[in-house]
This record gives sequence, C-alpha cells and structure tokens, in this order.
Amino acid sequence: MGRQEAWRPPGWRHSWHTALLAASILSSCFLLTRAQETPGISIRVYPEVLKEGDSVTLTPEGLDLKVLSSCKWYRGAIMEEKYIIFTFFLTPVIGQKNGTAHTGRETGNPDCSLRIADLKLSDSGTYSFTPESLVVSNTGATNITVSGYVTNITISDSGKAIENSTTVLNCTSAGTNVSYSWLRGNESLVVGERISLSNNNQVLTFSPTSRNDSDSYSCYGYNSFSNDSTSYLLNVLYGPDDPVISPSEHYYAEGSNLTLSCTADSNPAAQYTWSFNETSDMQSTSQLSIHNLQFNQSGNYTCKAFNNETNANSSASWKIWVLAEVSDVTITGLSETIENKSLILTCTSAGSEVSYYWFRGNQSLEDGGQISLSHDNQTLTINPVNRSDAGPYTCLGVNRISKNTSTPFELTVFYGPDDPVISPQNKNYSTGSSLNLSCSADSHPPPQYTWIFKEETIGNISELLISNLSLNDTGNYTCSAFNAETNLSKNTILHVEVYEILSDPILWPAEAIVAENATVSLQCNTSDRPDVTVTWSKDGNPVPDKAVLFNRNRNLNLTGVSKDEEGMYTCIATNPINTTKSNPSKISLAYGPNNAKLNQTGTITLKLGSHLALLCTAESLPEAQFQWFFNNTDMNVTANTFSKDLTAWENEGNYTCQAFNSVVKKLASASVNVKLTEHESPSPPPGPDTGVIAGIVIGCVLGVALIGGLVYFLCTKTALGVKRTYNIQH
Repeated sequence: MGRQEAWRPPGWRHSWHTALLAASILSSCFLLTRAQETPGISIRVYPEVLKEGDSVTLTPEGLDLKVLSSCKWYRGAIMEEKYIIFTFFLTPVIGQKNGTAHTGRETGNPDCSLRIADLKLSDSGTYSFTPESLVVSNTGATNITVSGYVTNITISDSGKAIENSTTVLNCTSAGTNVSYSWLRGNESLVVGERISLSNNNQVLTFSPTSRNDSDSYSCYGYNSFSNDSTSYLLNVLYGPDDPVISPSEHYYAEGSNLTLSCTADSNPAAQYTWSFNETSDMQSTSQLSIHNLQFNQSGNYTCKAFNNETNANSSASWKIWVLAEVSDVTITGLSETIENKSLILTCTSAGSEVSYYWFRGNQSLEDGGQISLSHDNQTLTINPVNRSDAGPYTCLGVNRISKNTSTPFELTVFYGPDDPVISPQNKNYSTGSSLNLSCSADSHPPPQYTWIFKEETIGNISELLISNLSLNDTGNYTCSAFNAETNLSKNTILHVEVYEILSDPILWPAEAIVAENATVSLQCNTSDRPDVTVTWSKDGNPVPDKAVLFNRNRNLNLTGVSKDEEGMYTCIATNPINTTKSNPSKISLAYGPNNAKLNQTGTITLKLGSHLALLCTAESLPEAQFQWFFNNTDMNVTANTFSKDLTAWENEGNYTCQAFNSVVKKLASASVNVKLTEHESPSPPPGPDTGVIAGIVIGCVLGVALIGGLVYFLCTKTALGVKRTYNIQH
C-alpha cells in the first residue's frame, strides 16, 4: 500500500513545516503551564472483534477538543521510536505528521481518533495515546487483538502404520485461537484405551494400532469465524495371520487329484510357499495341485505365508492320506437255520482301512444281547437265533473316501409250531346247530393240522365243520400242529358242550286260591337234565323267604300263607345257551262269603199267580256256591238266582239263599218273606226277570238298595191292608 497523504483542513495553504514549528512551540508552553494530572483517558475500540483485513477505529473518550493543541498515538509504550502519528490543532493551522511506526495504513482524525485499515496479525498489541493541553496531562492506552483465518490445515504421520505398534497423526494449521476435532469416515471419532487425543486435540495416537483402524480420518480446524479441514487415509499394515488350508478333507482316493488352497489375512497380500513333510519346497503360489495321487504321497503339506512390509511370516500344515476305495463287499454263512440255534455271518471286502457295519433291513445292528460282533465288526454272531431275526442282512464297508454295500443276504429262520389257537372260543352250542372251528399256529413253514375227538382222527385240515349237533357231540376237540422242518408238534384242546333248546316251563297250578295260614304247592315242569337250573320270582322280584324249594328247585311250597304271599309266581329254566320263562301262577288268599243279600228283602206281597225272581250276591273268593231253601226245605237250586211262578197259596213263605265258600268252609245267608193276595197289590210290580236283575246289579247297586227300601215300606203297608180285608170277609 502506498503512503497516505496527511489530512489537511480546507483552506490549508501554508507549508506544514511552519505549522509544525508553531505547534511544537505551543506544546512546550502548554507543558510548562499543564494543570494537575487527571485520571487515564478511556479509549473506545470499534469494532470490538477484529479480523485480518478489517479496519478499526481507536477513539479517546471524554476529551474537550477545544483545549487540546495536539494528540499523539504510539504502537506500544510511549516512546519516540514507536510514534505512529501526530495530529495538531493550531488554528488556523490543523494537520498530521506520521511517525516511524507508521505503516501507511493509519490515519488521524480531528477528534484525535486513530483509524487502522487492512488489519494484519502483526497489528495486535497495545496502542498508547497522549493529548497536549494546558489543562489535560493524563494519557490513555488500549489493546487490540487481530484474529487470523484458519487455513493451510495438514495431517502428518509418524511413519508406516503397522499393527501392534504406535501410530501418531498430527494436525496443524494457520490461524488464531484454532480448535481441532476429528472424524472417522463420516462419524465422530470415538476415543478409548487404544485411541487418544492430546495437545488441543491436534495429536491423534493409536497405541497399539489395530488393523481395524484402517480408515479415512478427517481433521477439522476452526475458530469463531472460520474453519478448514483435510483428510488422511490410514492404511494399517498387518499379518500374515495363520494360513487356512482348504478344502478340509484329509483323505483321497489313489489316482485322484489333489488341489489345496492357502489363504492368510495380510496387508499387503502375503507371498506363499509349499513344502512336503517339511523337507522340500514344492510351489510358490497360494494353490498346490498334484495329479494322480499315489500312496507314497501321504504326509504333511505345509503352507508358509510371508509379508514383506511387516517382515513377518506364519505357516500351517495339513495331513493327507491316500487310500484305496472299498469294493466287493460280501456276506458268507448259512442262509437257513432253526430258532434257538446259533448262527455266524462273515463280511469281507477289498480296500484299505475298511470299517464294517451290519444291518437287518433298515435297522442297524449293534453289539449286545443275542448279537455279538468281532473287534473289527467283520463277524456277526446271533445266539440264540430268534424268528424275528429272519430277513435281509447287508454289510456296509466304509473308509474315509468311499463306501460300498453288499448284496442282501436273505436269512430264513424255521420255527414253531407255537401252541395252536382254536377259534371261536365259544364252548356252548345248542342241539341242531353247527360246530365250525378253525385252528391256527404260528410256524415256519406252515404246520400240518390234525383234529382228534374221542381218540379218533376226524379231520386233517385247519378247519373242522360238524353240522346238526346232538348231545353226543359233547366232549374234547384236540387240534394238533406239526412242523416238518423243526420236527416239533403242539396240541390245544377245546371242550365243547352241546345243550338242548329249552321249551317254556309249565307252572301248575295256573291259579291257586288258598285259605289264610294254609299251605300251597307250585310245580315247575321243565327238562330234568342236570345242566338245567330253575329259579323263581314273585311279581318280578325274588320269592318270599318262607318259600321252600326242593326237587332241584322244580317245586315250591308256601306254608302259613298270608296276604304277603299273594301275587303272580313264575319259574325260569336256564342252561348255558338259553333261558325260558313259565306261564304265571296266581296265588290268592280266600275270603267270604261276606255281605250275602237278596235283591228283595223283608216281607213282600205279591198277587197269586205272579212270578217270583230273586238274585243272591255275596263277596267271596273263590266264588260262593249257592243253595236255595223254601221254608227250610232244599229247593235243589245251586245258581245265584231263583225264580218261581206263585200259582198256589202254598207258595207263600220264607225264601232263603245260602252262600258257601268251599275253601274256608264258611256259610252266609239272606231271606225274604213272600205274602200272596188275590187282588192287585198296590205294591211295586214283581221284581224283574233274571236278565233285568243282572243289569240292575251291574249298573247301579245303590239304586237297588233305594228301591228295596221303598218296596219294603209299601209292602208292609199293603200287607196290613190286605189282612184287614181278609178278616172282614171272614
């Protein structure tokens, strides 16, 4: 920047040298006449925050410019060599003089302020001010700080970053009051035991360094008004780790090809070499290939990995066996045997290092129980043989590279016969039915069957059929089963009973009417065979305890019969195949005759020549036997009705009905007195005939009783009238 011309008031025409001389003289005078010093002058800085390139104005505050003759500014202490600018006020002479510390960017103003343009970092510091006046003798000073922009940020390292060593990254920049922060990738850096920050976050340290620390790291420098950043790609060198050899197969067939690959995690990528049985180098690549393997190539194959940056190496070995494949697996031994004997089977094959496994069907056979295996599993022993051991046997030969299975060896086991089973197990049959039996026995081969009854052979097949059974077919039926291979036989006996079909028993008598406390006997007529049992019931329940059964329950006696023994009795005949029930027999307790009476009672008057009809009733069980008497003379009538035409005066008299119970031997009677007259009697007409009387009795007993009472009253009255008339005629 060029030198700036000093400010001059308008109308200034004189030489500045003359004005300066005058100002100096006045200043000396003012100093001689200066008043007592006052406190320091305050200086206002505007703006307060200063950056490179800005402008600043330093203005003294509280000055009376009218009493000032000049003012001076210094960079630092008040010393002549630090004098920046001198401003004087000698009216009409006003001007400015630049000092040795003037840079060309400072300007004085009429209010004694100092303006500094295009600030530099070097402008930071103290600025002093001195006014010249007869009344002002104090001075002022202020500090300014110019802040620089953050620029030129860089990251430096401590050398190659190797795993497990210490790595240091250092971040620097231009600028003032710079703060620092770090990012890993796009995220804030996380510090911990291994990762730390120091020196105002400028130094990033990895101790120890891990391969996982490889990443892009960014350093940010910033202050209150600017920032800058840069990135650093950290590449951590490591390895080689222990090599991994693949595939993970140890066993190979003779004549096959071998290809092994070796990998080891390393940065930079590792260099590989192969050796066999640690004696010779074979190849210097990560992959080893051998064609047409032979038995002598069994051994250890070693892969060595080397990192030329870390100068480290590592190695791994892999054991290889070359084997012959399994073939021609064969089972030898007896293919037929008998249950409970011993059996040995042997398995052989071609191949190397062969292991053997036995199977029956799909079931694996293990050593234990009846099965024994030799130490090499080649020999299978079954002792004793069971029928369930029959079936296909296979032997599996296995080594590390192959397997082969024998053709199935079919084992046949002869057994049995077991105890025959006769079906159905029904032992009871009825006469006339059919006996159809089937015999079966578990046996291999199937057995020969024979049926025996009463020591005679009656059949040579498993089925036996006898039609129209009779009682003579009762007995033991034996089924015999024989196996020609095992030379064994077994028998089973079924006892069969043939029973007659029972008819319904006949219970006699069908009805019994007995006197109280008398004895009654019932007889159940049914089959007399010993297999037929008889039971009794009364009204569907057990018979009374006083009932006495005898003759194999065919007879029942009741003594001292009372009302409790009345009821319907039945007998039930049973054998093992059927049950039959008799007709019912009713036992009733005899009574009566009670309440014997006639349809007409007392004395009745009838016209000579009329017809007399009488009905006699009595309550009785069994029904009463009737006998009629006229004036105590037996009329030889045994019905419950009596009728007579009254044609003679001799028919007048007492008519008596006598009721008799033949069981309880009891009599009861009822009488009516009949009077005759020649004239029509006003009394009720003669009683109805027998049919009408029966209807009246059945229809309404109460009506008969009412009419009888009325007749009795009228007849009595009429008889008296007739008698009187008869007496008058005489």
